[in-house]
Amino acid sequence: MAKQQLKPIEQLRSSTTIELIGLSENKRAELFALKFQAAVGSLEQTHKIKLLKREIARIELVLSEKKKAGENTNINIKGDYHQAVENAEKSGKQVRQKQREQIEKLQAEQFGPTNDMDMDAIKAAMENASDETNNNEEGTK
Repeated sequence: MAKQQLKPIEQLRSSTTIELIGLSENKRAELFALKFQAAVGSLEQTHKIKLLKREIARIELVLSEKKKAGENTNINIKGDYHQAVENAEKSGKQVRQKQREQIEKLQAEQFGPTNDMDMDAIKAAMENASDETNNNEEGTK
């Protein structure tokens, strides 16, 4: 018979108070980074915010159980916000790159591929138009 996996709440109950507080702070840092990423618009998997909130709630539940059992839960541990923000920035850059590629692909499908020759023709046409405008202004004077 296969070894049964512990449920997430049972895993948390078997952890020490210090581990739980550290885990809680790290999850809060990760949540902060995801919320920031969502506000900027570079978060693809918005469901992760909800999942993180649930994980934090589970951790807080176990911590409150331990507090009622008489354990000291008034311990300050700083979360690694810097690391969480760096990870969010890295994944945000990947998402923005992916979005940029999709936009370029859609533009190429809709308008056809843009060649350097097309860009040169556009530039030449713009120069001709500005030259004609200058000649017309000189002729009306």
